[in-house]
Amino acid sequence: MKKLLGIMVLSLLLSSTAHSYLSKGTVDCGTILRLSKDNPMLTNGMMTAYVNGYITGRNYETNRNVGKGVSNDSIYYAVLKYCEDNPLKDNADAAKHIFQKIK
Repeated sequence: MKKLLGIMVLSLLLSSTAHSYLSKGTVDCGTILRLSKDNPMLTNGMMTAYVNGYITGRNYETNRNVGKGVSNDSIYYAVLKYCEDNPLKDNADAAKHIFQKIK
């Protein structure tokens, strides 16, 4: 009985639901805001592509259609607003925030 209890406790300790991932291609919000003034066309394309890729990946993961009908301009301005409100964050944080808002 003690062995069975020990195995159960050990299995509970070894199981985990925590998720860890690496965000590739992140750009801090300070840089995004500066570039949006210096070169808005470049920033628009880069940030829109990044967030669209994030949304596509999450849709694939969850088998959903989040973001359908949301324009690229809306996504870009959402990134800028997020960065203005959270200057110490980055585009990965913005993408996650935007996904949560539009789902």
